[in-house]
Amino acid sequence: MHLKLALLVCTAAVTAAAQAKPGCNTTCGNVSIPYPLGTSENCYRDEMFFLNCTTTTSPSSGKPKSLVYGSNIPVLNISIDPPELTVSANVSKHCYDSNFPFYWNSMWFNDKFSMSNTKNRFTVVGCDTYAFIRDLRSRFITGCALSCSNKTSFQDGACSGVGCCQTSFPKAIWNYNISIYSSENYMDVLDFNPCGYAFMAKEGSFNFSYRDLLDLSNRTEFPVVVDWVVSNQTCDEAKKDESRFACKQNSRCKDSESGIGYYCVCKEGFRGNPYLSHHDTACKGKPISFCCNSPKQSILMSATGSIAAVGDATMWREIIRALVRRVIEVTAIWMDHGNFIG
Repeated sequence: MHLKLALLVCTAAVTAAAQAKPGCNTTCGNVSIPYPLGTSENCYRDEMFFLNCTTTTSPSSGKPKSLVYGSNIPVLNISIDPPELTVSANVSKHCYDSNFPFYWNSMWFNDKFSMSNTKNRFTVVGCDTYAFIRDLRSRFITGCALSCSNKTSFQDGACSGVGCCQTSFPKAIWNYNISIYSSENYMDVLDFNPCGYAFMAKEGSFNFSYRDLLDLSNRTEFPVVVDWVVSNQTCDEAKKDESRFACKQNSRCKDSESGIGYYCVCKEGFRGNPYLSHHDTACKGKPISFCCNSPKQSILMSATGSIAAVGDATMWREIIRALVRRVIEVTAIWMDHGNFIG
């Protein structure tokens, strides 16, 4: 006779939604707005996290058209873990009939925001095109020089230096300038490439094809990922001033890998907004129950004590110990009364 025991532990899911400060706007159009960002006074941590929810409406939906950073940068998405903004950046375009020998544009952020150097690429498209991106703070500069003809063998989907070039850039770039010009004013490639294009873009958002040499498939903007920090201090520096330290209960501080500063995340096993302390929005633990709605919410623990779980390791160890003790107690009672599971 041998004993077979199994326990089912159920977890109720907690939504990791981005929470605004209580009493503040939670969305603008289709974009959720988590604190420390906000659109009105007392709803953001400081002026550097202010976003403008435009009053211009879309004829089709009647909702605010866009959430804007600064004066003219559309915000497409906001994340607090990882701490990112996805914004829309314009394409720089220079054509054979331009009134100027070159074209340039810029994007500016304050020093708590920087272009992600792991999730974006500087991209240039053309066959008589020279384009450069420059960090206006450090004077770093990089770029591409492209020259090709209609007899060149182009490969769709490959931005490998033939009609299309992509390059990386350093971390901690807060603002940049893109310059683009042509050597021969596109005269030798006019029939298939009358313009050159240069832009910053989220990796994977642009897939080169031969048609792009003609008109970039009429695209005028691309998504760009921007990293942010809550302060320009390191975690060790920030913890010395508890009154300004941004990380609230059940959260931990992390130094940014993309630039100088820190941000906050909920501890493992908790969900919520690590910058808020209100009980409805702060980092909260996953509740435990003993009835399950579906097999996917169940965790099967065998008598050997093995368990597959997601959450804080210490929390689960304590739960397992308590359950095993209870199993032993119940088993002893059963055995005393001659009730076996076999």
